[in-house]
Amino acid sequence: MEFYADAEGGTRLPNPTRADLIGLIDDLNDNENTFIVVHPPVDDADWFFSISKKVGAFGGYELHRYDPDTDERAKTTAAAPTVIADDVLDWISRR
Repeated sequence: MEFYADAEGGTRLPNPTRADLIGLIDDLNDNENTFIVVHPPVDDADWFFSISKKVGAFGGYELHRYDPDTDERAKTTAAAPTVIADDVLDWISRR
């Protein structure tokens, strides 16, 4: 499946690998690059997976999954970029 990862800081990667996603997540910060959105290559796509830097005492990341075709709408948290990258790739493989 073809998909893109767009970071608020301006980076756009077509078909990012696990290592690419880990790098994008590691680059998130509290100022000018706070989120990444993974989505299909069409402008009017319905599904997306977003990762945002979670500001607070415990830090980590907030994950949002949305797919109206499967009625999936979930928000969770995670701490490890490697686990998040695996989660993103697994979720996308089921689209």
